[in-house]
Amino acid sequence: MQLKLLLLMTSLLLFFPSFAHQKITIAFGDALAPWVMPETNDGIIITLIREALEPVGYEVEAIYYPYARRITSFRVRDVDAACDMNLKTMTKENLTGFLSDEAYAYENFAFALNKHNYKFTHLNELVSYSLMSWQGAKVHLGGEYAAMANKNPLYLENHDQELQVKMLFLERFDVIQLDLQIFKHYRAKIEKEGKINTTLFVDKFPLFGASPNNILFHDEKVRDAFYKGLKELKTNGRYEKIIASYSLEH
Repeated sequence: MQLKLLLLMTSLLLFFPSFAHQKITIAFGDALAPWVMPETNDGIIITLIREALEPVGYEVEAIYYPYARRITSFRVRDVDAACDMNLKTMTKENLTGFLSDEAYAYENFAFALNKHNYKFTHLNELVSYSLMSWQGAKVHLGGEYAAMANKNPLYLENHDQELQVKMLFLERFDVIQLDLQIFKHYRAKIEKEGKINTTLFVDKFPLFGASPNNILFHDEKVRDAFYKGLKELKTNGRYEKIIASYSLEH
């Protein structure tokens, strides 16, 4: 009887391969809330990828790394895929793989304390101010941004975006550059901790535009499955609902 049952289960797995989930490891950022939240194994990007891939038989295992280590882990094939990638990054870092279409986009701003009364209209104006950005910004954004950063002796990149927000309110940096949702999240978190005054008025300057991001895969088949699943999420309205569910405005 047990042998018959085993043979039946084996046959089902052969005829219905969706029952057999294939685990894939994906390198995510380690300080990008609400996009990625390692402490709860949750976030916008994680949910998007899981809901795109899991229905077609892939089990997503999230691994959290700073940006530079994400590059290394993908290059040496410690992971099956890596987030926050684009063609500029692939070229600069000499990476090979299969890049998805745009999966999500950060809305980057330059943030400064209102009391300084800055009137930035172009990113070149940031060259004379102390500026803390996220790790990999020069490579990822390239072009005029990279040129500005290279000319600015007070420019610094750090993988910890919570630290960026702290440095702004502690007045250690004139300007910080990061995504609006990330800024809101960490400002609220720091305010709740009560150790740093975050009630100061802040100006934000739209000098960078949206920063589209892709997922880089080693396996073309998985990339194609992700593309198909993501397209379905966008078509049925689930994509917008996932992003909205993490908004602090709710």
